[in-house]
Amino acid sequence: MKHLIFMGAAPEEAKDAAQHALIALMQNWRRVDSPRRWCRKVAANYFLRSDIRVNRGLKLARQDFYERRGMDPYLLVSPHEEWEFVLEFVEHHLSGVQRQVMSWHIDGYEPQAIADELNMTPATVRSNLRHARKKLARALERDYPELVKSMGDSKGNRA
Repeated sequence: MKHLIFMGAAPEEAKDAAQHALIALMQNWRRVDSPRRWCRKVAANYFLRSDIRVNRGLKLARQDFYERRGMDPYLLVSPHEEWEFVLEFVEHHLSGVQRQVMSWHIDGYEPQAIADELNMTPATVRSNLRHARKKLARALERDYPELVKSMGDSKGNRA
């Protein structure tokens, strides 16, 4: 589910896609060599297909909720809130392919494995990761300069 949420799914959408993938896994058990990877791919494909059909009003309502909650993004008091901040930031700043590749990477997959799963070359995966990192760094510096400065200070670096 974490993989799907990182791709932009709401928790309910991620649960639906994961359930769909597990049912499909049970139906194809004898033909599947790597259940974890197979489920991840099936769930992602299910989400991407259903995301096109989903009512865009739900995403707008979720975005409105986050904007109205009045929470100071620099006062992240729990790992859940930090993770939520990262998800929102990545969802807002990365394109679909870059977000998908970054999601696999964060889940611990190497470029070669990601390339195999997404039918890309490893060079394309590495390129997407590099561009995604640069895009996120620029956006972080632009949107949250105080946060970037505090991160540099906490590591003993000059910001």
